[in-house]
Order: sequence, then structure tokens, then C-alpha cells
Amino acid sequence: MAKETMQAVNAAEQQAQQLVRTAKEESEKLVSEASGKGSKLISDSVKEARKRADVLLGVARADGEKIKATAAQETEDSFSALRQEANSRKAQAIEAVRKIVLGQS
Repeated sequence: MAKETMQAVNAAEQQAQQLVRTAKEESEKLVSEASGKGSKLISDSVKEARKRADVLLGVARADGEKIKATAAQETEDSFSALRQEANSRKAQAIEAVRKIVLGQS
């Protein structure tokens, strides 16, 4: 009877060790799968972030070009207005200089 008990205990220990090995293998497998999925999620997130950044960059460039064109047009308009003002006052300036040179009041 003692021999049978020892054999039963031995068999139970072997089954327990096998269960521990199986559990350990399964947990390593799950950790590996989770790590792989985590890496894929990170990679996908980085790709999506890059796509969104590219879109935002494109929008920002387009907005910048619009602002640049508007500023250039406003500058040209201001220069044109100043030229017209200078030309309209040119005759007055010539007359004032002529009076000074000729000594007229």
C-alpha cells in the first residue's frame, strides 16, 4: 500500500510539473502575442499620425501661400497708391521749388 501511495504521489507530482510547464509555455505564448500586437498597434499609430501630419502640413502650406499672395497684393496696392500720390503732388512740388528758386512768395 505504501508503494502504491508513493507511486500516486509521484504521478501527481509529474502531472503538477507538466501543468506548470504547460502553463508557463502558454503564458510565454500569450506574452509574445501581446507584444507583437502591441508593436503592430504602435506602428499603425505612427503611420496614422504621419498621415495626419502630412495633411495638416499641406493645409498649412496652402494657407501660407494664400497669406503670402494676399500680402504681396496688398503691398503692391500700397506701392501703387503711393506712386499715384507722389505723381499727383509732383506738380505742386515743382511749383514750390520754382517759387523758391525765383524768390517768389
